[in-house]
Amino acid sequence: MMNEARMLGLLIGVVVGLIICVFVFRLVNKDKKMRTEYDERQEQARGKAYKYSFVAVLIAEALLGIIASGVEIPAVPIVTHFFVIFIGVVVQACVSIWNGAYVGQNTNMTRFMIVMMVVTAINFLTAFMAYRTGELVVDGVLQAPFVNFLCGMLFVVIAAAYGLRALCDRREE
Repeated sequence: MMNEARMLGLLIGVVVGLIICVFVFRLVNKDKKMRTEYDERQEQARGKAYKYSFVAVLIAEALLGIIASGVEIPAVPIVTHFFVIFIGVVVQACVSIWNGAYVGQNTNMTRFMIVMMVVTAINFLTAFMAYRTGELVVDGVLQAPFVNFLCGMLFVVIAAAYGLRALCDRREE
């Protein structure tokens, strides 16, 4: 019964998260559209980024399978699977950022950055609260709230990639 309740809770969390994403996309786009618009060069760069992220996910999943067959991974399954997803997202985001294709033509950067900071703070706060209550690691095993820490780190990596890109752009000028 406890596993079913946890699974239902996670499912509800994902659905609520997806619904929030719809509103966030509309908020950060200047024209209030759900879909971000990219020019042809950006579309090509994003296609390349998706190819790299797909390969990264394949490699990460293969390595995880090999490692898991030899040693017990000290994390609940949702953490290990989301870790692989985050590797793919980080690769896709970083390649897109580096090629100037992460932010669309209709994106309001101020709103985008505010949303990124809020989402990062919420995820780190959630992970910190789980740590304080002893729910982040139980008996040496990473628990589901560690996914929030991974999300926070994802946004930190994206911000760092933006910073590096901006630094390189300034040097070129």
